[in-house]
Amino acid sequence: MAEAIEKRSSRALWLGLLFTVLGVLSNGLYSVGFPAVAVVWISLAFPVIGLFFLLTGLRQAFRQPNLHRGKIWGSIVTGLSAVVLLASVAFFLIARRLPVASVASPQIGQRVPDFTLPDSEGHPVSLSQLLAGSGGDAAPKSVLLVFYRGYW
Repeated sequence: MAEAIEKRSSRALWLGLLFTVLGVLSNGLYSVGFPAVAVVWISLAFPVIGLFFLLTGLRQAFRQPNLHRGKIWGSIVTGLSAVVLLASVAFFLIARRLPVASVASPQIGQRVPDFTLPDSEGHPVSLSQLLAGSGGDAAPKSVLLVFYRGYW
């Protein structure tokens, strides 16, 4: 009588799934202050590594079906991983086209040139007027500009 061989799931499929999920979660690195350039590369590299492992696991499952399980769920996860990889590539290409900081833009600590804008009632107010103070009041150290849409 033939011995019953216990099928086992491929570790490569599980590693592929793990790397694919890490690729998606790596986009959250922005929120903890990780450098944006590194996040773009990490979120692209993890799905590539995950897809490699998934394809390796699928190859094992289809070449040795008597030893390895995972034909169906491995195929589904590999397809989803390919979609995640395509989304990561799209994110990568979009992030590479983001505008760089302008050299002519004001820098932190640099004094802003004087300008005049209308206030909420339509009266012109210049930056030098605000910084000079009014009457006996002390001059403010900073000014907050609020650009709003619409009318009050």
